[in-house]
Amino acid sequence: MSFRTRLVITSLVTLAVGLGALLVAGNVLLAQRVRSEATSLLRARAEAQIAALTVTPTKVVVRETPNDAMLDRRSWVIVDGRVVERPAGVSRELDRMAVAIGLQERTIERDGTDDLRLLAEPIRAPGTDTPRGAVVVALSVAPLENLQQLVLFGSIIIAVFVLVAGGLATTSAVNGALRPVAHMTSSARDWGAHDLDRRFHLGAPRDELTGLAATLDGLLGRIAASRRHEQRFASEIAHELRTPVAGIRGRAELALAAAGPDAGAETADERTAALTAIVAQAERLDRTLDTLLAVARREFDPTVGVVDLRALVGELEGVAIVAPDVPLQAEGDPEVVMRALAPLLENARRHAREVVTLELSEHGDRVRITVRDDGPGVDPELRERIFDPGVRGSDADPAGAGLGLPLARRMARSCGGDVRVGDGPGGAFVLELPAVQD
Repeated sequence: MSFRTRLVITSLVTLAVGLGALLVAGNVLLAQRVRSEATSLLRARAEAQIAALTVTPTKVVVRETPNDAMLDRRSWVIVDGRVVERPAGVSRELDRMAVAIGLQERTIERDGTDDLRLLAEPIRAPGTDTPRGAVVVALSVAPLENLQQLVLFGSIIIAVFVLVAGGLATTSAVNGALRPVAHMTSSARDWGAHDLDRRFHLGAPRDELTGLAATLDGLLGRIAASRRHEQRFASEIAHELRTPVAGIRGRAELALAAAGPDAGAETADERTAALTAIVAQAERLDRTLDTLLAVARREFDPTVGVVDLRALVGELEGVAIVAPDVPLQAEGDPEVVMRALAPLLENARRHAREVVTLELSEHGDRVRITVRDDGPGVDPELRERIFDPGVRGSDADPAGAGLGLPLARRMARSCGGDVRVGDGPGGAFVLELPAVQD
């Protein structure tokens, strides 16, 4: 059963239960009102009949009144156990029932025959409590019962009409409310794995469902951007890794040629240089692959660790360190932080004239490692583009792999930090990490 069907059925059942409760309560109250009205009419008729009697402690006399025919039509007068007056044309069963309750000389109300209701009221002389007899009156409740039945039938018809109208209104409302979901389902069913730019486009949020669609559009946009970035990053990594692989192959072919049958003694140095270059390119390739694996492991399991930056940079050689005398602890894995810092150091050493300096500092909830060198610095036009894979700081810098800075930023961001170009003279890069909160 679909959510739409369950919602409509639940709404209809709730409406039906509510209407049924109102129907039952209304008709119960109406029945009580009909009974109360019948009792009031019977009492009024009994009081009128008693008023037409002359009652003394010794006798009861029936007086003739202008509306005597109306009063006598369905009334009995019983005095001292005798029926003094009874109506004409009533059934023997009704007469027997009326006399029976009248002889009890107390107030009694009960149903009679043929939709008639009987009421017995005792007759007492003024100033006494001893009954001398009773007056019994009958009233036809057929009109009231017919009215009650009409009201019951009419309320059932109205309830059915309201239930049908409510069902149609609920179905229409549910269909209208779930129309965005149907549109989203239909659209998503037609999308392929490469439809990165497809969106639901339901407009500005008007309710919860259109708000959900807008949120999903934003999420799809971020996923698409992330996927495009990953695709571009993978493509550029593959392109850049061709450089050391091609170098290894070329040097290996050179070494093989130098080791041929016609090779002379002078080729020994060439073979040594080729093999040395192969080892260097293989180490460079190995470092790049290790860094990529570290990035993947960090993004797959971003467990928060703690790294002591003073101890970390204290292991480095050939750099000047400027750090405060207080501990500087950051969130992250020491190996990942070192791999993020290594490309910055390599870049600084490659471009420095004489000295490379590491400055450690704390700024609010962030700690920073600023890598400075006294080289020419970064071209202002490349401040952000230099973090794109494949972009080198200088065309005259063939040693740059084009992946170091992008990988450094990626490693830092996997720890919740970042890498950016620093300010000041010379070259400067800032590795920023979240500080460990006490």
